[in-house]
Amino acid sequence: MKNPVTIEIEKIVYGGLGLGRAGGKVVFIPFTAPGDRISAAILKEKKNYLEAEIQTVEKPSPKRISPFCPVFGLCGGCHLQHLSYDDQISVKEEQLRSSLHRLLAKRHFEILPTLQAPHDRGYRIRAQLKASLAGGRTIVGFHGIKSHRVVEIDRCPLLHPLANKILQELYSRIERWKGKIQLRNADILVSPEEEKGVIRLAGEGTCGSEILQEMVQESSCLKGAQFQGKNRTTWGDTNLQFRLPSERSREPVKVQIAADSFFQVNPFQNANLIRKIEEWAGLTGRENVLDLFCGAGNLTLPLARKAAKVWGVDVDPTAISAAEENARQNFLKNCSFRAATAHAGISRILKETNQVDLVVLDPPRAGAAEALEPIARLRPSKILYVSCEPPTLARDLARLGGLGYQVTRLQPLDMFPHTYHLEAIAECYRGHIFNCQ
Repeated sequence: MKNPVTIEIEKIVYGGLGLGRAGGKVVFIPFTAPGDRISAAILKEKKNYLEAEIQTVEKPSPKRISPFCPVFGLCGGCHLQHLSYDDQISVKEEQLRSSLHRLLAKRHFEILPTLQAPHDRGYRIRAQLKASLAGGRTIVGFHGIKSHRVVEIDRCPLLHPLANKILQELYSRIERWKGKIQLRNADILVSPEEEKGVIRLAGEGTCGSEILQEMVQESSCLKGAQFQGKNRTTWGDTNLQFRLPSERSREPVKVQIAADSFFQVNPFQNANLIRKIEEWAGLTGRENVLDLFCGAGNLTLPLARKAAKVWGVDVDPTAISAAEENARQNFLKNCSFRAATAHAGISRILKETNQVDLVVLDPPRAGAAEALEPIARLRPSKILYVSCEPPTLARDLARLGGLGYQVTRLQPLDMFPHTYHLEAIAECYRGHIFNCQ
C-alpha cells in the first residue's frame, strides 16, 4: 500500500488508538480523535490490520483540542491529551463496555458512571524516569511511544509538584556527576502528607554515600536517596508516610511505604477506591476477609477496622513486612499477612479456616487467572475484584462465572487521567453457574 493514505477515524479503541480503514483493512493510529480526517503513513502491515502514524490532520474532529504538554505525541506516557476530560471518560467507558461485551451479552449487570478524578493534573506521586546520553549530556525523561528512546523533560504536568521539584533538583546535579556516574533510571516517590520525597537512582559507576548525603541535605524536599550500581548505597530514610481515609469519627489509617514497594500513584483517587471498597464490602464486624495482592495494606488495613479477621497475601516480602508494621502502628490485631503467591497463600489460609466471607483482590495488569480456582475453593459469598486492565478483568470475570460467581455491578474509576488506562471494581456474588466464554 502506497503512502500516504487518507483515513477517517471512527473511534478510539483500547490502547488509546484511533481506528480507521484503508485498503479494506482496519488501521490503528495513535493520537487521533473520532471524526478526524488524517493523512497517515503506514508503518506496519499485519495479516488483519495496519499500523500507521499521523502525517497531517486534514480535517480535525470537533472533539480535538490542543494538548497542554509540549512533548505530547512524542512521550509515551499520555495518550488522550488531545481530547477534553469529559470526552476521555466517554472513550474509556466505551472501551470498558467493549472489553466486557461477551459478559454483557450473557448477563445484565450495572455499570455505574465513572468516578472522575478530582484533579486531572499534578496527581502522580511516582515517576519512573529513564536516562540516556544525548549530544554528550545526560537527559532524563520517559520513553517515547513504542520506543526506548528517551524523550527529555524537565517537568511533567501530571506529576505532583513535589515530584517535579525533585526532578529539577536532579537535573541541577547530573553535570556534577560526570565521570563518576552514568545514570540509567531515576524513580521518584513523594508523600503529600509529609511534603517529602525519596529518589532511587540506578546506573553505572561509583556513588559513595557522601554524594547521596549531599543531595538530600541540599534538597528542600528529599528525605532519602538510593543508588543501585554494582552495589546498593543508601542515605537517609527511604520510607514515606501516607494517610488512608476512614470514617469521620475515626483517625485516618497511617501507612509507611518503602520506596521500592507498590502504592497507588494517584492518592486522590486511591481515597475514592478505598471508600467504594468499604461501602461494597458492607462489613458488620463478624466477617473473615482475604485481601490478595495486598501490598503494604492499602485495602487490608481500612477493611480490618470493620472485620473480625483479615488475611493479606502478597508475593513481595518487603511489602508484607511493611503491612505487618502498619497493622501494629494502627493497633490492628486482627490482621495476618503472608508473603506468598496468591495460590500458596490461599492454600495456607484453607488450613486455618473453612470460612472466608469476602475476598478482595487487586492484581497487576496480567490479572489473577491462577488464583481464581483457589478463591472459589474458599467459597466466599462475595468477591470484589479491582482491576487496572479491562481486557484481563473481562477474562477473569468470565472464568469466575464458570466457577459460580455472577457479576452484579461494576464501578469504573479514572485513576490515570490523559492515559487510556481505567480502574474498575467488579462486585461478584456466589450464585448459579453460567458460561460466557
